[in-house]
Amino acid sequence: MNTRQSKRFDRTTNGFTLIELLIVIAIIGILAGVLIPTYKTSVRKANEASAVTAINTIKVAEARYVIDHQDHYGTFSQLFSEGYLDKRFNTEKPNVRGYIFVLTLVNKNERAAISYQLNANPESPEGIGATGKIFYYSEPDAAIFINRDGVADADDEIL
Repeated sequence: MNTRQSKRFDRTTNGFTLIELLIVIAIIGILAGVLIPTYKTSVRKANEASAVTAINTIKVAEARYVIDHQDHYGTFSQLFSEGYLDKRFNTEKPNVRGYIFVLTLVNKNERAAISYQLNANPESPEGIGATGKIFYYSEPDAAIFINRDGVADADDEIL
């Protein structure tokens, strides 16, 4: 009788049953299905907020640069070399937290000064892996314009 009890005891302590393992895997799958999209949405929104902050930083850097350089605005490389922007912006089209920044210098016909157009476009605007879904645009004396469908310009709505 003692050997019969020890066999039954050994059989119940060998490990988990298949049903128990399937239940645990199902619970993990449900949690992952809920948490991963929520996490990616949080990252996307943080990238969008970071893009707005970077636009404001670039606008301040350009304002300081134009004062020091006789009403001429600078490129990203010039702003970096003068110390107005950090090393993240030391390229032609910097990619910062999922957004690609494009700075275009333009001549204004009504005055001799140069102006600029600044765009911040998401690296990947669609799908669950989107780095951002809002396109941004700004000029020296303008607000930040947004567009959810494509590259933003001065005709879009204001942030």
